[in-house]
Amino acid sequence: MSTASLDAPVSPEPRAAIRVERLSKRYKDVLAVDDVSFTVAPGEIFGFMGHNGAGKTTTIKMLLGLVRPTSGAASVLGHDIVRESLDVRRVSGFLPGSYALPKEMTAASFLTYIASMFGMPREASRARVDELLSLFGLTGVAHKKLGGFSSGMTQKVGLAQALLNEPRVLFLDEPTSGLDPIGRHEFLQHIRHLAKDKGVTVMFSTHILSDIESICEGVAVLHRGRLVAAGPLDALRRRYGESRMDDLYLKLARAHEAHAGVRS
Repeated sequence: MSTASLDAPVSPEPRAAIRVERLSKRYKDVLAVDDVSFTVAPGEIFGFMGHNGAGKTTTIKMLLGLVRPTSGAASVLGHDIVRESLDVRRVSGFLPGSYALPKEMTAASFLTYIASMFGMPREASRARVDELLSLFGLTGVAHKKLGGFSSGMTQKVGLAQALLNEPRVLFLDEPTSGLDPIGRHEFLQHIRHLAKDKGVTVMFSTHILSDIESICEGVAVLHRGRLVAAGPLDALRRRYGESRMDDLYLKLARAHEAHAGVRS
């Protein structure tokens, strides 16, 4: 399980699917991510929480090798995110927060196109696409244009594309934003299945606290680009004396503001 303290770096763990050590990213005068450290255990659903603009997306992009860190280090399944970024992407799946599907393509043709980008042979591609369409209940709409899909169906297609290469680590950036309660429930059920039955490690970035509460074992809380706390969710609740997720988050954020001498 992930471990960290409020003021100190994470203690090394012998096994970690994701390891982040003092990672920072600066854009000119803006320090988007500031000295962040945490680890994620294999097969864990790990919540990466914070307000919009807290640095969650930037951190995920650094872990995927899409953005180069200013300082610090990180690895995904032992692959260095800078020196071995291609290896990181081979073992990872990614569902970005703002994911626009091509409206004129069908679900089947889109997934087949993405499979071709992985260099999958035609027969293997067809079998994998059919498998994922069935898994997400999309077989009946496989040949309908994506432009007519609901938000829930669109997110299912997005998750399917993230799973085409059978990743061992899955990065989800605000995946349930815009979903109705039924769509959110179904989406989270798929994530539980991937972790429990397939052993996939999931890093789940969101500002929707109820999603963290319902699905995540460990969490890291970012506020203004800095790590406020990280660790098993139950342990953080006991440590800070808050059982409700929103109360816990507010206490952590306010403690950080007071510690940093910042006034909201």
